[in-house]
Amino acid sequence: MIAAMLLAFSVMPAVVFAQNVPPPPPTGLSASLLQSGQIYVTWSAPVSQTTIVGYYVYRDGVQIASTPGFLFYTDNAPAGTHVYTVTAYDQNGSVSQQATPTTPITVLQDTAPTAPTGLTLVPSSSSVALSWSPATDNIQVIGYYIYRNGVKVITPDTISGTTFTDVGLAPGYTYTYVVGAYNAQGYITRSAPITVQTIFDITPPSAPQYLKATAVSPNEIDLTWNPSYDTVAVVGYNIYRDGTLVVSVNNTSTAYQDVSLSPGTTYTYAVAGVDEVGNISQQSIPVSGTTFPPDITPPSIPSNLTYTAPSTSEIDLAWKSSTDNVAVAGYYVYRDGNQIGSTQVPSYVDTGLATATTYTYAVKAYDTSNNISPQQSIAATTPLVNPIAPVAPIAFPVVPSSTGSVPYTPPTAPNNPSPSPVPITTGTGLRFNFTTLLYVGMRGVAVSNLQGVMIAQGYLAPQYATGYFGLLTQRAVQAFQCAKGIVCSGSPFTNGYGLVGVRTRAALNAL
Repeated sequence: MIAAMLLAFSVMPAVVFAQNVPPPPPTGLSASLLQSGQIYVTWSAPVSQTTIVGYYVYRDGVQIASTPGFLFYTDNAPAGTHVYTVTAYDQNGSVSQQATPTTPITVLQDTAPTAPTGLTLVPSSSSVALSWSPATDNIQVIGYYIYRNGVKVITPDTISGTTFTDVGLAPGYTYTYVVGAYNAQGYITRSAPITVQTIFDITPPSAPQYLKATAVSPNEIDLTWNPSYDTVAVVGYNIYRDGTLVVSVNNTSTAYQDVSLSPGTTYTYAVAGVDEVGNISQQSIPVSGTTFPPDITPPSIPSNLTYTAPSTSEIDLAWKSSTDNVAVAGYYVYRDGNQIGSTQVPSYVDTGLATATTYTYAVKAYDTSNNISPQQSIAATTPLVNPIAPVAPIAFPVVPSSTGSVPYTPPTAPNNPSPSPVPITTGTGLRFNFTTLLYVGMRGVAVSNLQGVMIAQGYLAPQYATGYFGLLTQRAVQAFQCAKGIVCSGSPFTNGYGLVGVRTRAALNAL
C-alpha cells in the first residue's frame, strides 16, 4: 500500500509557486527649488501598473518619506546640494528599482532678513496708519508682523505689503509700534520702536451749509449741501426728514436721493456732519421740498415712424422722440401685436426675420410713472434679396490749364447701348416675351432686353444698358408702371412698385 502511494505521488504534476514581481520604477522624476527654500519633487506613475499603492522618496541615497499614492513631495531640505530618487511599492510590498536620479539641486543657507526701516506712523483719533521700507532676505521675505506695545497684533491675513492700519484704538492714548520681517525658516528681525499718540477729538464738525432740496419726480427729492469741516476728518452725514433720522451716510458725498416718497407731499430736511469718533455737528438750516403731483399724463405719441430694410432678415425702425410732463423713460416696441423689446433711444433694430415678409410694427412711449402713450404703427417688409449698397460718386480731378484749374469733364457715353438688347420682332413692331420675375440685383439677357425696352420708351439713358438690374433700372420700371397705370408708389414687395411682376410683364409684352 505504501508503494502504491509513493507511485501515485510520483506521477502528480509539479506545482510552481510564483514569486512577487516588483513594479517598474517611476518615470519623469524632477526637482525644483521653491522661493521658500523648499525643494519640490514630482514624478509620474508607471503607465501599465495599477497595483502601486505608494512611493518612497530618497534624498542623497537615504529614504526621507513615504507618500501613499501621491506623485509629489515637498522637502524642507538643509542647506547644501542634493540629489533625489523615488521607488514604487505595490500592495504585496514589492519595491521597484529606483527612478533615474534628479540632477543636483542646491539649497542656500537661509539667514535672517534685514530689519524694516523708515517706519512712519500717522495717527487719527481711533487708528494709526503704519508704513515702512521693505526688508530683504537671501531667499525670500514671507511677510511682516505688527507689534503694538510689545504684543503682536492679530491680523486675518498675512501682511505681505509695507502698509498697515491699526484700528479700534482709544483717542488720546500713547502706543508704541514695531514691525518684524520674517522668512520661511521662521527668522524674525524687528524694526526700531516708534511711539505715537492718537488724537483726542471732542470737537464736532461744523454744520453743513446751503442745503438744497429739489423735487425731481412724484416720488423723489434730491438733496445737496456744502461740506462740513472738522479738526480731524468728516467721515459721513446724518440725513433727517421731518425731524427723524432717515439714514447715516458713511462717506463724504454731499448729495443724497430720497426716493419712495408720496406724490404731492411737502417734506422738511436737515443734514448733520459726523467725524470719525462719532462727534455730530449741529443740523443745517432746514429746507422743504414738495414732490410733484401724481403723474397721470402719458407721453406724447412717437411720431414720424419710419423703417429701412438693410437686409432680407432685418428691419430698422426710427421715430421722433416723445415728450412728457415729467420725463420719458423709454419706448416699448411691438411686432404683430407682441412686445419684442424696449429702448431708451428713438430707434430699434429687429433681426432674424423672414425674407420678403410684411410685419406690422408699433411703438409706445412710457414715462417714469409707467404711463404709456398711444402707439404709432407702420407696416414694413423685408426684401427678397439683399439691397445693393450705393456706389460712392467718383471724385474727378481738377486739371490745370494755362488759364487756371478747370474741372475734369468725363467723356460722353456712346449712344449705342452695350450690350445691345436682343428684341423679338413681329409685323406690328417691337415685341418681347417677358416670362420671369425681374428685380434689383439680377443679371442676364432678360435684364438686357428689359433695359432695351426702357431705353426705347425713353425711361432709361442708353449708357445704362449693362445687363445688370440696378437702382436706375428700377426707377425706369417705376416710371413705366406709373405711366401704364399699374402702380405709382409703394415698395417692390408690398405692391410690386419697381418689380417686374405679372402685371408689368403683361404691359411690356403688349408693346
